[in-house]
Order: sequence, then C-alpha cells, then structure tokens
Amino acid sequence: MRSLIACCLTIASAFAAPVHEARALGPSVQVKNGTVIGSSLLGVDSFKGIPFALPPIGTLRLKPPQSYNTQYPGGSLTATGIPRSCPQQLTSVNTTGLPPDTLDLLLGNPIVQAVTNAGEDCLTLNVQRPSGTTASSKLPVIFWIYGGGEFV
Repeated sequence: MRSLIACCLTIASAFAAPVHEARALGPSVQVKNGTVIGSSLLGVDSFKGIPFALPPIGTLRLKPPQSYNTQYPGGSLTATGIPRSCPQQLTSVNTTGLPPDTLDLLLGNPIVQAVTNAGEDCLTLNVQRPSGTTASSKLPVIFWIYGGGEFV
C-alpha cells in the first residue's frame, strides 16, 4: 500500500507546477501613465479597460470628463479583465405601469450593477492589435464611439 501511495505522489508531483515558476508576462506597451500589460490569444493582443478619464463618481459625477493624468499604481496597469460597462437604459421595457423612476432605482442598485458588471466607473477603452505589432507597424485604426443618449 505504501508503494502505491509513493507511486501516486511521484506521478502527481511530475504534473504539478513548481512553486517558483517564472511566468511570462503578456504583451506590454509603455504609455505616459506607465506600462499597460495585456493578454494574447490566437494571434491577437488585447488590452482591456484602459482608463481614458477619471471615474465620474463623487464630486465628478455629472461633470465633464477629467483627464487621467496620474501614474498607474505600481507603475503598471494589468489590462486583462472584462472592463465595467456603463449603466444602460432598458428601452424595450414597457414602463407605463410602473411608478415613476422605478426602473432607474432598480438599475442604479449596487447589487444589479455588480451582477451586470455595470457602474459609473466605466470610462475605459479596449485596444486590440495583431500579435507581434511594433511601434513602426503601419496598421489601419478602427474605433467606435458609443453614444450617450437616444433621440425619440
């Protein structure tokens, strides 16, 4: 029995990662605020959730965007997660039977925003490029600017 346990432990340790394994960082880009570290998958480098303005919360709420001029904490920004989306208005819902502002109160609820990954701290952008791109690569640029309202 002891030899079976020793054999299993030997096999398991062969597949286990070493404790001090050196991991390769993803693609990185130096910008004025520090270094942005992204991820790479299937020949595409992605940098997600890069702030382009200070979060419009607190005293900045409902004010024009303020430039993000500070260094990233620790000198780098890991831009690999799913960035927060801005709160959205559900325009396909018939709200005629609801008391006024009910839908706004529901969508503004912190629990709903956490579940939908939405919130006012959403002034970020995602950048994607082919892997192996250098500063001298001449690539076309496509960008999308999201709207801020709906005309009825």
